[in-house]
Amino acid sequence: MTKVLYLSVVEDIKKKIIAAQLKPGDMLKSESELMKEYNVSRMTLRKSLSLLSNEGYIYSIPGKGNFVCQPDTDVFQFRFDDYSSFIPQVEDIELLSVTVENPEPASSTYEIFKDRQLIRIDRLILSEQIPVALEIVYTPYIPNKPVVEDKLHFANYSKAIETKYAFALKKTLKITFNNSDEYVSKKLNIDEFSEVAKLEKMIVNKETSVPLTFSILYLKKEYFSLTATTPEDDSSKKIF
Repeated sequence: MTKVLYLSVVEDIKKKIIAAQLKPGDMLKSESELMKEYNVSRMTLRKSLSLLSNEGYIYSIPGKGNFVCQPDTDVFQFRFDDYSSFIPQVEDIELLSVTVENPEPASSTYEIFKDRQLIRIDRLILSEQIPVALEIVYTPYIPNKPVVEDKLHFANYSKAIETKYAFALKKTLKITFNNSDEYVSKKLNIDEFSEVAKLEKMIVNKETSVPLTFSILYLKKEYFSLTATTPEDDSSKKIF
């Protein structure tokens, strides 16, 4: 398979940084020199440099150039593909409801989306026919675009958005432990006020700062685990 040109540039500069051919604080060659070295256009090169910057390999100083970052050894990353890292095996996802609603004042969705109408999607995640997690996804309601329930019945609701916006996305994830309320307890078949892991994920278009989705995953405590490693280059996995 032919490699995408700008990704080839990214991979080569990464290799030089990882091999210490380029060290923290070193300045990269000028854009003109890099364009000539890799035989690419300025637009392609800038796309490569932007991706390297987003991944934390380089930083730019206006009027001076691009420099190799000093890695933060106190930073850990955990990698997962939504449910698969937390639940032994997702066997089924049951769509519970799809509604259009206005976010309530003082709620987290109200703060995120302000006064916009939202589509709320409730889904139950099953493993070995046992409900292990409840997911609630919020996304802005777009008039004249009907919600087709069949299209919402798949494991990763965010996939379509991620494909459309690609590198324009910024994801944040917050993990806490909370006591389940009546609704969550009933859906997960647990006692009310049982402790559950609460995973709040938000996807934002970083170019416009517009929130695209906000989701809450309530996961039975016994199914929660978390493994973290120091940052490494692994483009085959998503980083949240």
